[in-house]
Amino acid sequence: MEKKVLIIRLGAIGDVVHTTALFHAIKKTYPNVEIHYLTSELIKPLLVEDKDLTKVLTVNSKFKIFSKETKQLINILKQEKYDIALNLQPSLKIKLLCYLAGIKKQYIYRKSFKLHAVTNFWRTGLKAFPEIKEEKEIKLYLPDDIISKAQERLKDFPRPVFIINAGGIMSKRQGRTYPIENWIELGNKIQEKFGGTIILNGAKEDKEILSPLNNIKNSINYIGELPLIESCAVISQADYMISGDSGPLHIASALGVKSIGLYGSMPADRTGCYCNGINIISEKPCVPCNRRKCKFLKKSKNLFAPCMEEIKVETIIKNIFH
Repeated sequence: MEKKVLIIRLGAIGDVVHTTALFHAIKKTYPNVEIHYLTSELIKPLLVEDKDLTKVLTVNSKFKIFSKETKQLINILKQEKYDIALNLQPSLKIKLLCYLAGIKKQYIYRKSFKLHAVTNFWRTGLKAFPEIKEEKEIKLYLPDDIISKAQERLKDFPRPVFIINAGGIMSKRQGRTYPIENWIELGNKIQEKFGGTIILNGAKEDKEILSPLNNIKNSINYIGELPLIESCAVISQADYMISGDSGPLHIASALGVKSIGLYGSMPADRTGCYCNGINIISEKPCVPCNRRKCKFLKKSKNLFAPCMEEIKVETIIKNIFH
């Protein structure tokens, strides 16, 4: 049995979160296996507190294979003398990186749209570790001091605390973001029905376009304001997360926060809430198309795909706390 394993997944955030079930399964069944993880610098803080990982190494996600920095990384990997690599980022560069690092045996991840991502990653590990069981949860662990900071930040906010994750508008994938006016309607109806506080979450590049969300009653705008690890800690202290398919949605699931995922173009069977949540799927007949660009937006200035516009606010409200 292999004694030392390198797991590789540089991104995206949600994908890395989904891999946690794999290395937890390996460690549970084979406790003597030493597991290292290679990811991006941005994502590293999400993994360093996990006791099932001995080391978390980093590389720029856009690294060049013959750069000075990559050569230094290759030397570090050589010194570790890994028995195998679970290559969950199967690009040619990563395959070559493993080869140059002297890792003779690689198990390569192959994406299947017929499987949830968690199951897909687990099946890759199953080739090397045939006795591992598929975990029913994904889990993240955060530093105590960062959690305490989040608790202090939220201590005076009325409960329940809802997080509306509205980011991703400027991403390359359409059909994953809910329209701004729908978010405003949803936020205000949440206030009417449940009270509490609404925290607005999203990417920094979306901050300006999402500014109308400030019209939601009793809302706190953290869009683009917090480092990733602090944003995760705030999520961990919330009572509910509502989001399109995104990293923060899967982070919430992994932190045990009840969640609702809104799904249009993306296949919920593959990237839906794996635990601690439910998926609301658009009823448009073209769903899920899994296209980067929506065919209905080709000549339109609209930022939001019809499939996401179709999801009714009332449907979301009915599913909160159910």
